[in-house]
Amino acid sequence: MAVNPKSFAVSAIVALVSVQTLGLWVVSALFIVDTATQPSNSLAGAIFLDVMIVLSAAAMSVATVMFARGRSATRSAIIVWQMTVIGIGIASAQGTEPRWDVAALLIVPAAAVTGLLLFSRDVSRHLDSDA
Repeated sequence: MAVNPKSFAVSAIVALVSVQTLGLWVVSALFIVDTATQPSNSLAGAIFLDVMIVLSAAAMSVATVMFARGRSATRSAIIVWQMTVIGIGIASAQGTEPRWDVAALLIVPAAAVTGLLLFSRDVSRHLDSDA
């Protein structure tokens, strides 16, 4: 069995999406701890948000693993996630106290992943089930 090294584009996407997914797991843990230790206006709403964040983190974990294995259906899931991250980055740069540092930290990697997913020939080869 020959070892097939992954291209830079595929490795970069796996690395960036893995870091984003890990960050989402950290955020979900923080939200769960806050729900358990802090009073909230709506406990049901807080629990619902916690469940949605955990489900999103689990879905991104699955998408990341399946992308690394070359499943072509993961491209759309990862692009949707990157567009969500870009939207959060844009929102964090607005308002009375804009956070341009957070915006850049969110937008730049998400745009890089999106560009690589859409325009890299190596990624297309990696996701091609017939190759």
